[in-house]
Amino acid sequence: MDKVFIRDLKVDAVIGVYDWEKQVRQPLVFDLEMAWDIRMAAATDDLTHALNYQAVTEFIERFVREQNFQLLESLIQRLADALLKEFGMPWIRIQVEKPAVVP
Repeated sequence: MDKVFIRDLKVDAVIGVYDWEKQVRQPLVFDLEMAWDIRMAAATDDLTHALNYQAVTEFIERFVREQNFQLLESLIQRLADALLKEFGMPWIRIQVEKPAVVP
């Protein structure tokens, strides 16, 4: 299985347990590692056989901006489940930083 990476994707989110955090958007920084078999895309040079990382990026931005979470753990788990379902990748690893609170 091959891997496709998205690094340093910055998305503003409403996330946190404290009252002030629920009032503001904070930047989150995502790094993703996604499993994908690239053989067909490489052989055909056809985007329909590739993991379209532009579509993945847009999905993440929309998902994060349209929902509010208290915990990063909840956001990551629900995002991972949604990405697996939407794009059919075998597995995904997500790392997220909340630099405004924990640099």
